Amino acid sequence: MKDYIFHEGTIPSDFILEYEEGIFNLSSFRCRHDPQHWISFYILNPNRKKALGGIHMHIDGTVARSPFRAPFGSLEFSTHITPMLLYDFLVFIEITLLRKGVTDVFLKNPPHDYAPERLSLLETFLLNESYRIFSAEVTSIIPVSEKIFSQVIRHSENLRLHQAQNASFNFAQLPPWQLEDVYRFLAGCHREKGYNLSITEEDLKSTAMEFPDRYLLFAVFLQGKIVAASISIRINEKILYNFLANHERQYNALSPMVLLLEGVYKFCRDNHISLMDLGTSASREKPNFKLLDFKMHMGGVPSSKFTFHKKIS
Repeated sequence: MKDYIFHEGTIPSDFILEYEEGIFNLSSFRCRHDPQHWISFYILNPNRKKALGGIHMHIDGTVARSPFRAPFGSLEFSTHITPMLLYDFLVFIEITLLRKGVTDVFLKNPPHDYAPERLSLLETFLLNESYRIFSAEVTSIIPVSEKIFSQVIRHSENLRLHQAQNASFNFAQLPPWQLEDVYRFLAGCHREKGYNLSITEEDLKSTAMEFPDRYLLFAVFLQGKIVAASISIRINEKILYNFLANHERQYNALSPMVLLLEGVYKFCRDNHISLMDLGTSASREKPNFKLLDFKMHMGGVPSSKFTFHKKIS
């Protein structure tokens, strides 16, 4: 411990991170939703001028959250951190928040398979520190490898893939300026199936404009018309998160979504992305088994995604 200090506040200007922050923990992303009411904590090594771990908490009265208005956030840290250092850091965070009048802490972790070893430590230590699982979701993640997509998906889906390929569908990555078209297409598909998008067009456009290299658009066309589309977010160098996706119901029998995911998978292979997150499968906080089955048929491996809560005093 003598080589490390726990730091509250912004990272000193002469320090660098020894880990890559995901997009939802970047200051430019967080401050879009609220430029104030944030407290940051870091594990610093003054000798090496490096930060080995960090978390950003949004404070609203007596409630602290990480993240705020994002799919996940929580603590990120280097593979070089020791278990004892991580545990002591969690204790430091809680003591500091308590001194600031916080009584409730919510931490929404990323999917477990993003970093299995590190998240195993973090989740266990949170439970050891009397955090409770506030919500549990299951996401599906495709490990991207040298295998082509037809070798990843189930045999039954391969038949659908061939069907889509023979239906004169065309896959394309779209430029950022077509976000409005893609959003409105997805909103229409969602309405057709009886549910709403989780983000407004205005919020999505303003964020995507700031991160044009992170918000990626993909679509499948038939005779120049979009029949399936997705908006994906590049979380970091190695992870692509399929944030929104849908297709027109009238093309169910031709399976354009299978062709769409094949194209996104190839994009991941070509850009050295090792995990393709298909997102959670839930409806009104209950598992959507039909959607989960489809994602698993696409080669998705189930991965837990926990939100933890603790009432501190």
